[in-house]
This record gives sequence, structure tokens and C-alpha cells, in this order.
Amino acid sequence: MNELQLSLLGLGLFAIVLVVVYNRWLERKYRQKNAPESTDEPLTTTDDTAGGRQEPSWDHSDGAMDSTMAADQPVEPALSETQAVTNLEPLPALTEVESWVDAIATLRFYEPRTAGSIRETLNQMGAERFERVEFYSGDAWHRAEALPADALVSNLRGRLQLASRLGPVNPDTLHQWIRSLESLAQMLSAGLSVESESTLMDRATNLDAFCVRVDTLISLNLKSRQEPATAFEKLSREAGRFGLTGEFPNYARVGLLGQVDFQVQADPNTSLVSLILDFPHVLGPDTVVVEMLDLARTLANELDADIVDDAGRTMSDEGMGLLVHQVIRLNAMLQAQGIEPGSALARRLFS
Repeated sequence: MNELQLSLLGLGLFAIVLVVVYNRWLERKYRQKNAPESTDEPLTTTDDTAGGRQEPSWDHSDGAMDSTMAADQPVEPALSETQAVTNLEPLPALTEVESWVDAIATLRFYEPRTAGSIRETLNQMGAERFERVEFYSGDAWHRAEALPADALVSNLRGRLQLASRLGPVNPDTLHQWIRSLESLAQMLSAGLSVESESTLMDRATNLDAFCVRVDTLISLNLKSRQEPATAFEKLSREAGRFGLTGEFPNYARVGLLGQVDFQVQADPNTSLVSLILDFPHVLGPDTVVVEMLDLARTLANELDADIVDDAGRTMSDEGMGLLVHQVIRLNAMLQAQGIEPGSALARRLFS
């Protein structure tokens, strides 16, 4: 082999090395770009020894990454352009208040899996056991049912609401939810990150205690001075003039966005017409409660009725003013925790 051939061979080998290095650099850059934000996922242990009741707050510093997970963390797979999810509306970023209301568990797959195969496994196990499931694909979270079957998924996120009007989540329900996630992680070869049962149960109890403090029905009643049937008949005939929809005995004042602001119910058994505002479900409750009181005064004049409380005592203007201040105070308490009355989250929490 002469000197020219050796030179050409050396140049060829050098070019091959450059191509390999460049491809490795592109692959690493793409993985970094497509890795999910770690702030969306509370990384905590499944050890039941953690805990201690805490007042509702945004501080989740009591959780810690499972020691077995830290040493064996799944790596985010790079998705090719043909496999990436496009033209799908992603879920908004997980908020702090959602992390307070819901238990969040994350499964990280060691190898990417198709959305269809994961859904099939979930259905085999009983999808209802997981309450709400979301998939991470491409560079965003999506509803599990929204992704096409061939979309590659690198992470799965499960949620369980910790409290509702029924009280804190049932301990058995919570236990089964975590056990189901552990089984799912094993079946799908994934690492699981979730808070301990004791920590989540304490959170549920504290969340429920807060909800009890703010969950209020604001109500007052109209007691007719004449024959109740006469008042009921006029209300039924002229409900539209009073800005009410519905039919006897149930009416409602509907807001500009189509939501129910408050209800008006006629009860033949008690001869009362009741105005009811379900505070957590109402958008702009500070304004709506004033509108409800104004309608109560109008109806009292039209139906020849007295405004009374649930105990049958006549309500003065001062008493009705106290109702307004009560709603303002409750609204401030709910807003302080990042929950907007009448929002989808508020309706879900107070359901």
C-alpha cells in the first residue's frame, strides 16, 4: 500500500468518526428537548412511615424520591419526527392547587410504549381503578384517551381526588389505587413515583377540613302573607319577567356564561319560596349574592311575602348585609388557595 492510499484511508476513518460524534450530539440534544418538566411530578416515596398531618398549603417538601428510583431512573426516550404527536391539544401545565387537590403518581417507562398497548393493559386491569390517567408523548401531557394508538408514550400520570362533598377519600380506595399503580408499573416495566398512603391520607383529611369551612349554601325564604297557591301561581306565570328560567316548582337565574347563579324553589309543603346560592359553584359570588337579595326584595313585593331565614325569623336589611359579607369572606378564603369559585376545579372539588 503506497503513501497516497494510506493518506486516503486515514481521511476516510477521520470522516467516519466525525459523523458518529455528530449523530451522538444530535441525539443528546433531542432527548433534552423532549424530556418532561420535573415540576409536574411530585417525586416521593411509597414508604408508609412518612407523614404527619399538615394544614392545607402549597408546601410539598415532605416528599422525597424513592431511594431505589434515584439509582435506577428511567431515561426519556427520543421520539422520531414520524412518531411524535402533532395536532393534538395538550393539557395545561399541572398547577400547585391541582397537586393539592389530587394525589399524583408518575410512571416512567424504561422503553417507550404505544398508547394503544397501555390502554389495553389499563382496560384489562379495570381502567376505573385509576380514576384519571394522562400520557406524556412528544413534548406534552395529553388525556390518555386522546392519543392515537400508535403514539409513543414515555410517561404515565395517574390522579386521585383526595376529597369531595362526601368527605376525604376512603382509605380503602386510596390503598387500592396505590396497589393498582404498583401492579401497573410492574406489568409495563416502569418506575413508580407516588407519596405514601399515610401522607396522602393526612392531606385528604386536611383538604376536607378546609372544604367544610368554606362549603356553604346561602339561602333565604319568602313566606306569603296570602294564600300560598296565589303566590305560586303568579311566580309560575311571571317567572320570565323576574329573569328566571325553568318551570314550577324549580327555577334558576342563569348567568351570561350559561352557569346557574342561584336557584328559586317553590315548596307547596312549607308554602315557602326559597332562593339558594351554592357558593363554591358560582362564578363571581360577591356580585351574584347581591343580585339574589335584590330579587328576593322584588319577589317579596310582587308576591306579598315576608323575607325570612330558615328558622322562620324575619330578615332585616342588616341581616341580608351579613350574608353579603359572609360570601365575600368565603370567596377570599377560597381564592387564597388558588381556587376560583365556579371554576371546573371548584365544581369538581365540591361535588
